[in-house]
Amino acid sequence: MLQKILILTNLVVALAGAGLVYYSHNLMKPVPTDQAAEVENLKAGALGQSQIQAVPIKKFVVNLHSKSTRLRYLDVEMSILPFYEDQKELIKAHEYIFKDTLIEIGSQLEPAELDTLSGKILLENKIKKQVNAKFKQFGQGQPVVKQIFFSGFVVQ
Repeated sequence: MLQKILILTNLVVALAGAGLVYYSHNLMKPVPTDQAAEVENLKAGALGQSQIQAVPIKKFVVNLHSKSTRLRYLDVEMSILPFYEDQKELIKAHEYIFKDTLIEIGSQLEPAELDTLSGKILLENKIKKQVNAKFKQFGQGQPVVKQIFFSGFVVQ
């Protein structure tokens, strides 16, 4: 009698396992994706991203750190390119953050550093990193600044 119960139990377990395998392979298929619709969504998103206009920041002056007694300054005008169109108003409303950050970073740099291309790239990267960190502190979950364009950049 015990042998019949064990055989019956093994048979039930084997059938349940076979049923589970059949179910998982044949009945649980993912919904096929519509390739054409996905391509159109990607195109529309890319087109929307490529047509975002930069937000201009008015011209202002930053005093630079100088080892000599002569006063050195940076006369700068820039435009901020956001990641998304709806972030343009956020940038306009918080323009002071960009100016404060540029003053903070620029006042620590030597004029000779800013005269080089690598110095300008370094300045842009530092500003982007610091501004995006500040916007995160304000509750903005994603970065805001994609790129910074210097339309006026004069070191004197």
